[in-house]
Amino acid sequence: SKRLIKGKPFRKSEFGTGFFDKTPRGMIGKLKSRPKGHRPVPVKLELQAQDKSRALDKVCIYIGTESAQHRAERVLLWSIYKHRDPDRDYEIHLMKDLLGFNRDNWKTGFTAYRYAIPGFTGYRGRAIYNDVDQIYLRDPGALLDEDMHGAGVLAVESRDTSVMLLDCQKLQGIWTLEGVKESPARGLHTAMLRQVRHHQLISDLPGHWNSRDHEYHPQSSSLLHYTILHTQPWRPFPRELRYRDNPQGKPWFELEHEADEAGFVPLWKTVANRPYSDLDEFFTVAADA
Repeated sequence: SKRLIKGKPFRKSEFGTGFFDKTPRGMIGKLKSRPKGHRPVPVKLELQAQDKSRALDKVCIYIGTESAQHRAERVLLWSIYKHRDPDRDYEIHLMKDLLGFNRDNWKTGFTAYRYAIPGFTGYRGRAIYNDVDQIYLRDPGALLDEDMHGAGVLAVESRDTSVMLLDCQKLQGIWTLEGVKESPARGLHTAMLRQVRHHQLISDLPGHWNSRDHEYHPQSSSLLHYTILHTQPWRPFPRELRYRDNPQGKPWFELEHEADEAGFVPLWKTVANRPYSDLDEFFTVAADA
C-alpha cells in the first residue's frame, strides 16, 4: 500500500550549519539579490546507449547547480558516467542561470528550479532531480525504475526535496513552469509541497537513494549526499563558511581522482578547441552552454 509522507521531522540540527560554522562574512549573510539568468533552457548532455536494441526507458536527470559548484558538478557527472548502464540512454540537464526566474532570496542559485522540471519535460515521463552536492554509487537507472505506487513525487522526507523521482504527467497543472517563475521565493517550497500532499501525490523514496552525510553506509547506500554545507569536501564558499573535514569525504575524493586520471571533462560548445579524452565522446551537447 502507498505510504504518504505526513510531516516527518526534518532533522535540521543534524544536517544544518550553525552560527559558529560561518565566517564573519557568512554571519552577515549573503546578498539577497542574484543576477538574472541568461540560459533559456537547461544545458543538455547525452550519454548514448551502446546497444540500441534494448527497450529500457531513457534515464532523464535534472541537476540543480550554479557556477561556484563547478567542481562538485564534474564529480557528480563522472559518478553518473561510471555507474550508468552502458546499454541505456541517459539525458542530463544542468539547471543553472536560467532565464525568467526571480532568484532573489533563494537559498542557493538553483533552489526552486526543481519545481519547474515537469514543465521542462512537457509533462511527459519520469525524471530524477538531484542537488549538485551528491554522488551516485549505483546506476541512477535503478532509481528511475523504482515503483512509485501511483505517486507523482518520491522524496525521503516531507521537507527534503534534494533527491526526487517525479512522474511529470501526474504533476501537470500542479507544478507548472509558469507558476514557479511567477511565485515569490518566500513560501514557494512550502506551497509546492502542500499542493502534492493535497492531491495525495507524494510518497516515500527509499532512504538509500539519499544517504545524507553520516547516513552513508558503504554496503547499502546508492547515493551519498553531502548536505552539511561546512563539511562539503570541495569547499565551494570559503569566504562564508568555516570548513571542516568530512568523515565521509573519501568516496568523493576517490571519484574526483578517477575523473582526473581519465581526463574527464564534459563537453561544451564554448571549449570546442580543447583536446578531448576518449570518454568525452559519450557526451553530446544539445544546447549552447
